[in-house]
Formats: sequence, structure tokens, C-alpha cells
Amino acid sequence: MKKKYIVLGVVALVCAAAWIFTPSLETIVKTVVNKYGSQITGTEVKLDGFSLSLTSGEGAVKGLTVANPANYKSPYIFNLGGVKVKVNLKSLTTDTIIIEEVIVDKPVITYEMLSLTQNNLKQLQQNIAANTAGTQKVEQRDAATAEQAPTEESKAEAKAAAKKVIIKLVQINEGELQAMTSVAGQDNIVSLKLPAIKITDIGADKKGESITGSISKVLSKILSTASQTVVNTQFGDLKSVAEDNLNNVVGGVKDRIKSMGIFGK
Repeated sequence: MKKKYIVLGVVALVCAAAWIFTPSLETIVKTVVNKYGSQITGTEVKLDGFSLSLTSGEGAVKGLTVANPANYKSPYIFNLGGVKVKVNLKSLTTDTIIIEEVIVDKPVITYEMLSLTQNNLKQLQQNIAANTAGTQKVEQRDAATAEQAPTEESKAEAKAAAKKVIIKLVQINEGELQAMTSVAGQDNIVSLKLPAIKITDIGADKKGESITGSISKVLSKILSTASQTVVNTQFGDLKSVAEDNLNNVVGGVKDRIKSMGIFGK
């Protein structure tokens, strides 16, 4: 008898979750992440797909990219590889969704300099700092006007914005940091290993963080780790090193020409 009630309870939970996320969980998650993520970063954030099992709570994110700010050559500053999530299914019917873990494997982060004082990591950090508060206000406004949304789909998306989240663990493994330098019109890429990143208990101290706040905290942590890696490995000196190497090569060619007596000594 107890098993019967347990089964019925699980079925009821799945049905409730399916109703909450009608018309499509994937569409809602994609819209929310793309909309608020892009507003926070000031660049295009694109999520290609999201799937979640309403029986196991396990899910996967497909094709999450963050575009570079304007004037940079590489299209993306982030290209997150495989992303797996584990959600507490019971929390889907509450105001605060509990995400047990987010595991990101093999993300690629691109570092690019425009000048000695301007690079894409720094620019995106500045964008996030400037845009997060304003985006949170938009998120709150959307949630407050959910019932006035013109379609059921947009209404469901607005209701999703009202949800708070607690993320118990974000683990980022085997990340790659690619530094791009340009010397004499030639692009050079140097790859380094990004240290593992671990973030715990996002939103736990205040019984839930907004979606905007959660995105901001995760991106800020990744950017600060990448920036520190740049400092530790002296990526900022790559351009000058490359220029010195080029000058040495040119100087060597000049010396050889002189020794051959073509232009005199």
C-alpha cells in the first residue's frame, strides 16, 4: 500500500512539474537564460538546448556560448562544453528551485587584448558589474506582470523569472584558456589549463537567489579565475614577447644580408 502511494506521489509530482513548465521547459529555460544573460553581459548569450528528466532530475545543457564584447576578433569569450545538472524535483513546485549540482566539463575561454589596459575579460567583468542591478529590476518587473503576458508561453516565462534558485555546487573541470595575440597582422594563440573552479551554496544564505544573481555570480567567478590565470602566467606580456621575437628574427635577417655584402656593412 505504501508503495502505491509513493508511486502516486511521484506521478503527481511529475504532472505538477509538467504543468508548471508548460508549454516547454526547454523553451522557457532557453528564453530566460538568453534574455537575462545577454542583459547582464551586454553581449549575446545563447543557449542552444536544455533537457531535464522529470523522473531522475538529471539534465543537460547544450551549446552555451557568451559572445565577446565589440571590437574583438574571436566570436566568443566563453564556449562552455558539456554541462550536466541535477535538480531536486520536489523543489520544482515551490518558489525556490534547488539545483543539487552543475558540472561543466572542458569549457573554452578566450583571452584577447586590445591594448595594455583593455582586454575582453576585463570588459565583460565591467559589463556584469554595471548591468546586474538593472537586469534584476527587469526580472522583478517581468515576474510582477506575469499574469498580463499576452500568451501562455510568455506568461510561463515570466513566472519562471519569479523563481528563486539555490545552487549547491557548481564544478568546472578541465577548462582551457586561449590567449590570442596579434603581431604584424598575424594572430597567435597560446593555450593554458584553467584551474578547476568550485562554487558552493549560491543563494543558500538568503533562501534563494534570483536567476540574474545566479548567472552573475557564476560568470564573475569564471572571469576572475581566468583573469588571475592571466596574471599568474603573464599573458599580458605575450604581445611584447612576440614583438621582441619578431624583431630578433628581422634583426637576424638584416645581419645575414649585411654579411653577404648586398647593402654593404
